Amino acid sequence: MIRFAYTLRSHGWARAVVGNENAEASLSASYISDALSDFVDAVQELFTKDNAECIWQQEPGEFHWKFRRVGVRCVVAVFWNGEEQPIFSGEDDFLHFSSQVADALLKLLDEHGEKAYLDTWGYPFPHEADRKLRQAITVERNRTDSQ
Repeated sequence: MIRFAYTLRSHGWARAVVGNENAEASLSASYISDALSDFVDAVQELFTKDNAECIWQQEPGEFHWKFRRVGVRCVVAVFWNGEEQPIFSGEDDFLHFSSQVADALLKLLDEHGEKAYLDTWGYPFPHEADRKLRQAITVERNRTDSQ
């Protein structure tokens, strides 16, 4: 099971913690790009595609997130700056993982509110990405429950 948490640290900086029973990685996200929105969009893409990616740019370097869906499972791997060996890799039930991401968004908004999120991160809260993710989770749950 993959755990995912996301927190704002200071102006323009955030931290994600991704882990499972075997490993954990703590990753910084920089204001250079809207990392959280890009991440949520990539996870949401897995509802309609087999693979998705996003990049969190750093000063210097970047974290490259790669997502792969195989049936009801997903594989998440994070690479630093083009290295071949991931700094984290794990597998999970896709609905569980996507729900972890949706829960992290809700917690973030509850803790900061929209104004403080914008003031701290420098980008507005990704409501549209959040809405699409939650809608896709609901549709997938309904589909699997009816089978």
